[in-house]
Amino acid sequence: MKLNPAESEAPLSSNVEAQQALDFTKLLIVLRKSIPWLLLLLLGCLTAGYLVYRYTKPLYESYSEIKLDQENQSNILNLPGTESQNAYNLMSSEIELITSRLFFNKIIESVQLSPQYFTYGQFLVDEKFRNPPFTVDCQLKNANIYNKNIDVTILDKERYLLAYSLDEKTVEEEHRFDIPVENEDLKLTVHLQPIWNPSMGHEFYFRINSHDALINYLEKNLRVEPVNLDANIFRISFRDHNQGKAQALVSAIDTLYYKYSLEEKNRANRNKIEYLESQLIETEKKLDEYEKYFEDVTITNKTVSLDEDIRRTVTQINRLDSQRFKLQERLDDLNDLSQQLKSGRKISLPGPATEFPAHLVSLVDEMNLLINERERLGLSYRQNTYTYRARQKEIDLLQTDLLMQIEELRKEVKEDIRFLERQKQLLYRQLNLLPSKTTEYNKAKRFYSLYEEIYLSLMQSKNEFEIAIAGSTTKIKILTPATQPQKPIKPDALLIGGISLSAFFVLAFAFVGIRYLAHDKINLIGDIERHTQATILGVVPKAKLPDKGARIIVHKQPKSALSESLRSIRTNIDFMLPESKSKVYSITSTIGSEGKTFISTNLAALMAMAGKKVVVVDLDLRKAKVHLAFDSKPADCGMSTLLINKHQLEECLISSEIDNLDFIPAGPVPPNPSELLLREEFDQLLDILRQRYDHIILDTPPIGIVTDGLLAMSKADLPIYVFRAGYSKMDFVQNVNRLLTTGRYPNLSVILNAVAGKKSGYGYSYGDVYVDSSYYQE
Repeated sequence: MKLNPAESEAPLSSNVEAQQALDFTKLLIVLRKSIPWLLLLLLGCLTAGYLVYRYTKPLYESYSEIKLDQENQSNILNLPGTESQNAYNLMSSEIELITSRLFFNKIIESVQLSPQYFTYGQFLVDEKFRNPPFTVDCQLKNANIYNKNIDVTILDKERYLLAYSLDEKTVEEEHRFDIPVENEDLKLTVHLQPIWNPSMGHEFYFRINSHDALINYLEKNLRVEPVNLDANIFRISFRDHNQGKAQALVSAIDTLYYKYSLEEKNRANRNKIEYLESQLIETEKKLDEYEKYFEDVTITNKTVSLDEDIRRTVTQINRLDSQRFKLQERLDDLNDLSQQLKSGRKISLPGPATEFPAHLVSLVDEMNLLINERERLGLSYRQNTYTYRARQKEIDLLQTDLLMQIEELRKEVKEDIRFLERQKQLLYRQLNLLPSKTTEYNKAKRFYSLYEEIYLSLMQSKNEFEIAIAGSTTKIKILTPATQPQKPIKPDALLIGGISLSAFFVLAFAFVGIRYLAHDKINLIGDIERHTQATILGVVPKAKLPDKGARIIVHKQPKSALSESLRSIRTNIDFMLPESKSKVYSITSTIGSEGKTFISTNLAALMAMAGKKVVVVDLDLRKAKVHLAFDSKPADCGMSTLLINKHQLEECLISSEIDNLDFIPAGPVPPNPSELLLREEFDQLLDILRQRYDHIILDTPPIGIVTDGLLAMSKADLPIYVFRAGYSKMDFVQNVNRLLTTGRYPNLSVILNAVAGKKSGYGYSYGDVYVDSSYYQE
């Protein structure tokens, strides 16, 4: 505590530096006063975090981990770093493959992503991926309806309401399930599923996604990222609000990727198999042609061996020659027989009788009998006899008959000979062709055998490639199949809680910082010491007053912290001023309600209780309060009437219940308070009071509002400036500094009023807050 005036005139720059330094005490005060607001802010941040967590649609992530097996050929050239580079290149190429539009098209073909079915909730919507309450067979006529929500309200198990909005038009139609519906935008049939029941709700909607929308959906939610480059392991993950859909898509991607890798690995073998199959087909055609040729040759030649045909043909020719020779002999015999018949002699068969027809032989025998009988008759009869002529006639008739039959036989034999000649010519022609046929046949057999060998070789090669495909494995291994997500990745309770707390701390820091910067109230005596060189007389703790307004309480509580603090101030005043018969004090403040009247009256009471004669002069002519401190009513006379010589001092001087303590009220409010203090009557009054009293305390108006206080301060031996803790602003200290810089108030001293007990430095905790009222109510 400073007991001496600042005689060294410290520079004001030190005050500026003190203002710029961080005041931890002020910060603690701001923090303590901000606790309710900080609690509300914390509650608000936590509530906001809860609302975000509660009403954010859960996002699930399913993932699988895949390992790539790579043939290590990086050390063939002994190049350092190529192994890891090859692994990185391999993984990069595979990741690019999975995230390519080509692969996305395969996913869209394998997984039914459209249409999507949703159910309306109170705040959120839920996709029914595996178990929709209804299904739709839809054909779109208007491309603008892609990616639009089409509402389906299930009225009952037979009817539903279809509604959608498109191009400033609204369609709302009632239809029946399983019956095709067609309009200018679409053609669809809605099928109600057995799983639907009224507890599932009635309001749903579905959406037909375009191909581009599905591609964008996959690009947005699919992530493929390396996990371990050294082990060639990467992760495929997919995010969706439906956990079953996320798992299904990851599983489908794994399956497609596995099949694609297998197909790529076996593509060369499959191409070879396709080529071999085409060659097998051509070879089979050739073999079929040769088999058909062999069949035709066999059917045509009645044999499967042309060499045997040659031998058989020669044999047949020889046989035909033998038959012709016999026929020729027979023809000669018939000619001989015919000559014998024509000679009229007895006939002898040229050959064995078995070579001639039996009837011809019998006729020849009969002819010989008639010839014998004629010769016998010629011995007995003459030729012109009847008997002889009769026998001759029989012979002639039989001869004619024999000649005719012999001629017929001759024709038959000749015909047989001609037939044999034709057969022989045919056999000769066949015999001439058989060597070329044999050559062609043998050539065909050679080619047939060659194609058979080719066919078997092709079949063997095809089987080898098929076995290679059947036994092939891909370069990938699925280490972790598609997982079924149990907990959503969003909203993350810990993350939202952390963000909420972080937001709270940021907002709290900003709030406290703003309040700290905006907090320009004086709270401790140190706040004044750091910003001014004025003498600090002391601090006055908070006092619990029965009502608003200044009251004298030191005589009722002489041992209170308040009384002790005022005694300390009285002692400091005694040290500051030299001994004299009478002392004048002016007590002022910057604005009202800072406690100047409370300090004036209670300090005066302590001085009077010490045996000194004290008078309190109320110079706050505009808003008098001194009479309130003495529990007195407003008086018709006072300073305003004294200074205009309307009343005498004795008429306006009022004694209090405390011995040696008097006060002069302000009196009626004058129209010109400042001018009254400039009158000589004011100086004359002070001289009179100096003669009667030891201490004269002037309760002046706030100098921050009016200039009356400055006039009174110039008349005082010790001007006192009052600040109120937690109420007076830090800028008010600059008023003190400005007064000091004028040099007219070297003894200007400061009292800090209404300091909380724990901050006063006296070890007392007196009680509640000090009175709070404004200076001018009007």
